[in-house]
Amino acid sequence: MHTSEQEKLINKVEEYIENNLESPLSLEKLASISTYSPFHFQRIFKAQVGETPANYVKRLRMEKAAHLLIYEHSIPITQIAFMCGFTSLSYFTTSFHTYFQSSPTNWREGAYLERFPREYADNSKKSKQHRNMEQEQQNNNGYNKYQWLDLEKVKVMEFPVCTTVKKQNVGPYTQGIPDVWETVYHWAKARDIITDNTFIFGVPKSNPFITPAQMSRYDCHLAVEGLMGDTLETYQFKGGKHVVYEFDEPVDYVERNKLIECYSELYSFWLPKSGYKYLDNPMELITIKPKKGSLGVDVSVKAIALAIEPK
Repeated sequence: MHTSEQEKLINKVEEYIENNLESPLSLEKLASISTYSPFHFQRIFKAQVGETPANYVKRLRMEKAAHLLIYEHSIPITQIAFMCGFTSLSYFTTSFHTYFQSSPTNWREGAYLERFPREYADNSKKSKQHRNMEQEQQNNNGYNKYQWLDLEKVKVMEFPVCTTVKKQNVGPYTQGIPDVWETVYHWAKARDIITDNTFIFGVPKSNPFITPAQMSRYDCHLAVEGLMGDTLETYQFKGGKHVVYEFDEPVDYVERNKLIECYSELYSFWLPKSGYKYLDNPMELITIKPKKGSLGVDVSVKAIALAIEPK
């Protein structure tokens, strides 16, 4: 769980980029946040993130625009372009088509459905029939009414402000994340700071319809009281109002296709009629249970949630 000072600084830049995509993000600006020279910053950033700062910024802008086009039908395309840091509609349209092989309008109308990631697909006959029904509903209704959730179980709750320790996984959401949780669990267990009531949550930061699976980012958070020393990266969770759906039985990470469908219904069916709008990345409430006779742990998602506020 040790986080080097270099990792912390690059993570700080990543967070700044994510929160300021509508603003100019020059190499010089980003380097100043890291405290490195532009030359050294670019080299270190690429080594840690796997992309140059410029490519990373462009990808996040494209992904944010693609996400807004899917789930924010009331926002004009021109406004989405400016919200994502593009200086003109024509430049945005050209860039979007080059990146996604689709115009923004066609993407909004359902072209993204053709990009359902193979890594998360359920290839059963029942699932294929269900996806055909989804496509028909998309064509008829203009949004995805998947009916995966029991809407009577959707609740609006307040989460507390808290400090967490955070560790990130990069890669497909069906692989690697339980291993990161195992590391977080044993770190907390060794310090006697984990109980049955500890607030543990994951944040999938990438939309699987948009981000390549190997570049998907997932943050594992465990709430702690106060700062835990200079060797760990901490995060201030804002808390606040969330819409929450708790599963009857916790969902395994390999069942990501089910989680994708459930998120789609919250975004596309519940939100438009709820009087709320979403504020940030979704989050997943996690249950971790040690395996008997080993140091391994069983990890699953007991609920999904979206930060919301009134429209």
